[in-house]
Amino acid sequence: MIPCFVHDQLCELDIELTPVQLDQLDRYLALVLDENRTTNLTAIRDPEAAWHRLIIDSLTVLPGLDELDPGSRVIDVGSGAGLPGLPVAIARPNLQLTMLESTGKKADFIRRAIEALSLDNATVLHDRAETAGQSSDHREAYDACINRAVGPMNVLLEFALPLVQTGGRVLAMKGPRAEQELEEAGDALTALGASELAVIDAYPESFDNDLVIVSIIKGSSTPPEYPRLPGVPKKDPL
Repeated sequence: MIPCFVHDQLCELDIELTPVQLDQLDRYLALVLDENRTTNLTAIRDPEAAWHRLIIDSLTVLPGLDELDPGSRVIDVGSGAGLPGLPVAIARPNLQLTMLESTGKKADFIRRAIEALSLDNATVLHDRAETAGQSSDHREAYDACINRAVGPMNVLLEFALPLVQTGGRVLAMKGPRAEQELEEAGDALTALGASELAVIDAYPESFDNDLVIVSIIKGSSTPPEYPRLPGVPKKDPL
């Protein structure tokens, strides 16, 4: 059963969903919480908290995708349980979502969730970001990249920007240290082709939630040496 506050909060965020979409989100959340009993997908186990932290948080990236044309390709890097990618796929069936996840059990769960929800605009890519970013099938192949809880900005950017085409956008869900992380990621921003930056409050002030969306436009092609070999970005951040 969908908690009453969900409708109110979606309304405050100007997010319009059909009853079918809300039912899909409810079913997806049930799948996550059930799987979480045996596979560590999330530390959140309370259903109401999960609606807040997993579903509604994920949907706050939607405004950053509103300008994309139908059929645009979006990749969710480090998708984990399919977040924020699967809620976005449910809310925006006109976009094509790819969930990139390196852990086999989590990738398998995402695949099963896609099948259970009959999402024909979603797919899972079981791979590392460093490998996908050097693959001709995925390098600079996406219109946008979305992500949450992947790591500090200087690491995340080396994972994300090589996957996004020039003129595309990275949307990173971050906490209150976002601006400090951006300052520390100055070398990565320059090296990887970033241009315009913006830090946007994910929620209105009335929510008392400090989640922000860091929006990064890719202004130029990423040099071919990035991303570096698997494991190097985390061990030796730019």
